[in-house]
Amino acid sequence: MKLLHRLAILGMVLSLVWIPARALSQSQIVPRREVLYLNSYHRGYKFADDVTRGLEAVLDSAGEDIDLWVEYMDLKRIDDPAYLEELAQLYRVKYGTRQPDLIISSDDAALDFLFQYANELFPDVPVVFCGANYFDVTRLAGHKNFTGVSEIADVAGTVDLALQLHPQTRQIFVVNDMTVTGRRVHERLVALEKDYPDITFTYLEDMTMEAVLQQLRRLPDNSLVLLTIFSRDSAGNFFEYDVFSPLVATSSTAPVYALWDFSLGYGIVGGKLTSGVTEGERAAQLALRILSGVSPEDIPVVQSPAARYMFDYAQLQRWGIPESALPADSFILNKPFSFFEQYAQLIGIIGLSFVILTAVIVMLVLNILRRRRAELELTRSLGELQESRASLEQRVEERTGELRERAALLEAAAEVSRATTEIVELDELLPEVVKLVQQRFDLYYAGLFLLDAAKEYAVLRAGTGEAGQQMLAQGWRLQVGGHSMIGRCVATGQADIQLDVGEAAVHFDNPYLPETRSEMALPLRVRGEVIGALTIQSRRVAAFKPADISTMQTVADQVAIAISNARLFAQVQASLEAERRAYGELTREGWQQLLLSASNLGFVSDRVATRPAGETWRPEMQEALRTGQIAAGDSGVTLAIPIQVRNQVIGVIDGRKRGGATWTAEEMALLQSLVDQLNVALESARLYEESQRRAFRERLVAEISNRLRASRDVETVLQATVRELGEVLGAAGTIRMKPLAADEVVESEG
Repeated sequence: MKLLHRLAILGMVLSLVWIPARALSQSQIVPRREVLYLNSYHRGYKFADDVTRGLEAVLDSAGEDIDLWVEYMDLKRIDDPAYLEELAQLYRVKYGTRQPDLIISSDDAALDFLFQYANELFPDVPVVFCGANYFDVTRLAGHKNFTGVSEIADVAGTVDLALQLHPQTRQIFVVNDMTVTGRRVHERLVALEKDYPDITFTYLEDMTMEAVLQQLRRLPDNSLVLLTIFSRDSAGNFFEYDVFSPLVATSSTAPVYALWDFSLGYGIVGGKLTSGVTEGERAAQLALRILSGVSPEDIPVVQSPAARYMFDYAQLQRWGIPESALPADSFILNKPFSFFEQYAQLIGIIGLSFVILTAVIVMLVLNILRRRRAELELTRSLGELQESRASLEQRVEERTGELRERAALLEAAAEVSRATTEIVELDELLPEVVKLVQQRFDLYYAGLFLLDAAKEYAVLRAGTGEAGQQMLAQGWRLQVGGHSMIGRCVATGQADIQLDVGEAAVHFDNPYLPETRSEMALPLRVRGEVIGALTIQSRRVAAFKPADISTMQTVADQVAIAISNARLFAQVQASLEAERRAYGELTREGWQQLLLSASNLGFVSDRVATRPAGETWRPEMQEALRTGQIAAGDSGVTLAIPIQVRNQVIGVIDGRKRGGATWTAEEMALLQSLVDQLNVALESARLYEESQRRAFRERLVAEISNRLRASRDVETVLQATVRELGEVLGAAGTIRMKPLAADEVVESEG
């Protein structure tokens, strides 16, 4: 005992020594910070006091030595530029020689003051603002030391909540003042009106308090009131929140909802309310980051709302709003104390414990009885287990076989699908499809029918085996809607399946396919239109299972798409070929006209000069002109290369090597490349000349037409026409007019 007593005394002494040492160490490490808080309003204004409480709660719990200086600017009651200048002068005196480490402002008025005077009064001091309604970050231009929290009253959240609780509402009366905060809220509401086309918004603002109350006393049915803020009326009278809130709520004949929590408890139902405490807490958290060394420029303005669903129990009862209609996690003010609600969790735990204990006792009794029965049933269960195991193994084996068959079907379908995507020629596609279907699905026969142009018959376009060839040779076709499965399938657009053709009430017997026992006719559909059908036939009865039917219909759909694509490809190819031929013909005619108009068009060049070519065509030149191929002279010294435009030979380049040397393969390839470029250049030059001539003709006709229209009588028009013929065409012209005979006069009717 003595040893324990001595150890206790030693511990107390050490603690007394350690605590002051630790405090001294902390005082040396943690510097004292001085924070200036500019409160826009006055002490006692609830929202401002709530902001202060939020700031102090966070700053006090930060574990740092922070001295908070509070300045109440009283700008809610005084709105005068001269007063602002007096405040600025006061702060010059108070803080001119003692600058704070950081400034916190609440509400728009204090922030506007700092935007105007901060650079002068508090140069380089970081600023954290809060309570700035719907803050526009573009206002930070030129104020790099500013950041903060935008006060975003959740107007849409409150309006949505009110309309949800009162779905019959058709008109919302907004009670709002014209202060800085009120104007910001007004702008937000106006921007939201388009989201509520069935609701009429009426603004009770820029009015005296008495005028507002008179309006609220005679509200129409199906109305609601949205109270934002009304601290100053149009007569300049100032009202505290605990004055204007009950005045509005008691005068209104409709439920009143609000945006800020300072109105809660004064007659409003509630809403998605913004709290000053939350605004202060968020601003204090930003302030701590800046005091720890983070630059305000690196902290974006907080733009997210921090509202909470809050309600007054008395008003919920007054307006008959059940708690079950409220959003989850709603706060309800003035809710009466209920023992069961207050201690619901404890009561639930006790009740649950009692139920569990009772259940345990019952379970123990039942367990004893079950164990006795279990001993009797164990032998029987073991026997059943053996039977179940055998049955399960059989089912697994059957299922495995089905999966193998399904995999084989899918593999076959994939192979058919690949073939349909690789072949674009219809005549090649159709035989390949039926061959693959017949082989991969192990069928007796596969055939493919397409509708004729009149859609009266389904015509066989491809079939497997000798039977298919015989039917194709005979032009086999089946009437749409007839007695055949193909005819019914094409007519209805539905698959026709016969698992036993011998038992079918109506079946078309095909003499070419006598061994058929099961048959499916599957429609070929493209964009909802039936274009034909695919027939598959087996020698076995009930050869097709549901999985086979689904897979084959998928194959038929893929084949239909491939047929449609092949047809489109053929149409596109035909159109391209027609356009190519038409353009080639136009090109040939153009060059024919050009070469006829400029006979003997050609040039000869040596190292001395370039001169017009004569009319001599050596044999190799004539051969190149006739064949369109490169032709060489007998000795290989000369080389003739045809000039071609759109596969039309329009000339020849004749080259001759000096010194009797022959042309190498590399030189011939180079010369051919130059000729290819010449072909393009010649065609471009011809098209350009043709377009210039056409433009000249059109311009000339337009000029003549304008001069003719300028004439105001018949004789002048005729004289101008003859004159223009002579000047433009270089031809003499004569115009004679003859009066009509009596029998040549045509009378108009109508």
